[in-house]
Amino acid sequence: MYYREFGDAGFAVSEIGMGCNRLGEPAMPDSHWVALVHAAIDMGVNLFDTSESYGWGRSEEILGLAIGNRTDVYVATKVSRIRETNARDFSATRILAQVEASLRRLQRERIDIYQLHSPSLEDLKSFDWPEAMTKLKEQGKIRLAGVSINDAASARWLVEQGLVGAMQVAYNMIDYQTGREVFPVARAAGVGTMVRMPMAQGILTGKFTPGEPVAEDHRANLAGKHMTAMIDLAERFKPLAQQFGLPLTTIALRYAITPVGVSAAIPGARTVDQLKQNVSASNGKGLEAEVLEAIAAIQQELPE
Repeated sequence: MYYREFGDAGFAVSEIGMGCNRLGEPAMPDSHWVALVHAAIDMGVNLFDTSESYGWGRSEEILGLAIGNRTDVYVATKVSRIRETNARDFSATRILAQVEASLRRLQRERIDIYQLHSPSLEDLKSFDWPEAMTKLKEQGKIRLAGVSINDAASARWLVEQGLVGAMQVAYNMIDYQTGREVFPVARAAGVGTMVRMPMAQGILTGKFTPGEPVAEDHRANLAGKHMTAMIDLAERFKPLAQQFGLPLTTIALRYAITPVGVSAAIPGARTVDQLKQNVSASNGKGLEAEVLEAIAAIQQELPE
């Protein structure tokens, strides 16, 4: 495993972290998920990204059981929408209440990276969330304030205001425009950046074929109405695996960690075999120029 500085935060993270969206799913016992986290740590993963909304706290609980208050592992979590109404509330009052529940589930004294979960730019400007983040840092309950963003305008505004030490953005071979705008902005400001959905919710593993059904429990279904079109687009990248002698998963993950300014990609995993595949993509540099050129040629042919 190779490691990178997380912006100017003063610590280094594994360039392949672990996204914990599905950690704690009821199909497997807690022991399976705890063992999976331990296996990831044994493989060199030291960055785990979760949210209070993943499994309605189950993901945080599993990380608490597996990691607890270890200081050699970094935990990022998020404050999300109101569970009962799905409304956004990033007020300081609510954040100060929600962080206590996350700390309890995670069994940690401090959250390394505490993020707002997918706010709009309007949300960022209208809620008094910075007051909560400042107070939590002063109290030693969080290390870095962050935002999981959906657009480059949010990244630019956050950096201009000096409000975050961490950002998270979707970036992969299909969905790459926003990330390309965000990474240089974050790097110039010393903000650590995590890449979510580096494999497009599993669609860039290459395991799907256009026109064939997708298992109901597969994460690809989270793409909703876009899933079928994304599977069609992913099909165009499949020849790269044979051309360069690399699994498509490896190509996708290395694509995600190639841009200067990326601190880590955070793919998910449900099994040790998936973890091994993810971790094997770490090479300290990403993709060679020849592979990037081939990807760019395919991207130019993709419909807008």
